[in-house]
Amino acid sequence: MNLTVYEENMPLVLQALEDGDFDYIDSASEYFETEFFRYIRAKAILSDIAETYPTPRKKEEVPLGIYIASDLSMRLHGENSFNAFPMVVRSGGLVNALGPKVGQKVKHPDTKDVTLACEGFNGKNVYDRETPCDSDFLRKMAKDTDAGLLMQWYNRDVLRRFRKSRVLDNEGIFIGDASYLFVPDNPKYEGSVRLLFDEGNHPVSSKDIKKMADEKKLRCRWRRCYKMVTLLHTNRKQDYALFVGVRVVSGKASECPILYEMVDAFVETMGRGVMKRLILDRGFLDGKKIARCKREHKIDVLIPLKRKMDIYS
Repeated sequence: MNLTVYEENMPLVLQALEDGDFDYIDSASEYFETEFFRYIRAKAILSDIAETYPTPRKKEEVPLGIYIASDLSMRLHGENSFNAFPMVVRSGGLVNALGPKVGQKVKHPDTKDVTLACEGFNGKNVYDRETPCDSDFLRKMAKDTDAGLLMQWYNRDVLRRFRKSRVLDNEGIFIGDASYLFVPDNPKYEGSVRLLFDEGNHPVSSKDIKKMADEKKLRCRWRRCYKMVTLLHTNRKQDYALFVGVRVVSGKASECPILYEMVDAFVETMGRGVMKRLILDRGFLDGKKIARCKREHKIDVLIPLKRKMDIYS
């Protein structure tokens, strides 16, 4: 029997990094990823959210749980290209956690290279598989899933699963925010727009550009983007941050009405009293909406004031 023993030795690891003695570095360790997927599988989280996923397929040739887990694995590794999936599977802990039906890691006796042997799920394979499902399947599945239904699924069904797992803190602190998502300048990104941004990636209006010095004008550039509006949940210690609401819209869209729509949807899904404090920046100043949060949802909104406002005086 061959026995491999691992010992934590931080100085040795740091020295190896300084010497360049490494072949590959990943953002997620195999152990961490294995434990993560074992947990969400054992708690039936993976199977629960797979049941409500808005699949575009009438026939399920690959289990939805495998698709979601594969996508999560790529996010843990910081990979956005589906072509990286074979590398992610070999170096990560997904296969370790989901068992031999998904795949088995095999080390070559001479080269020590790690390869995967996977059965697949649809009985159509005529060659040896090295991934649980094909990377092209992941790409097509993601592309064909309706974006609106996907966000609705996360903001409603996945959110309910969060509450079932009791991950929401009783103090009920939430943060609303909006940020730009930049993409390559390709009009095929549906719903994206081109906007002018300064060197700090802040949008520049026609009025702003007139007031700018020539040097600053030269550093402005046009970028294609979306806008992402989010609801984030945390606790007073800031031990964690959990997205409980996400909307991706056109870069020109106003974030203010979208955020308050998300608050309404959150209360409808989770019930009154879960969200107790909502922290916002001045971009979300809206007297009627803030009053609605307080009177109908019992939510205290914490938001900075503008100097020109009467309430500030």
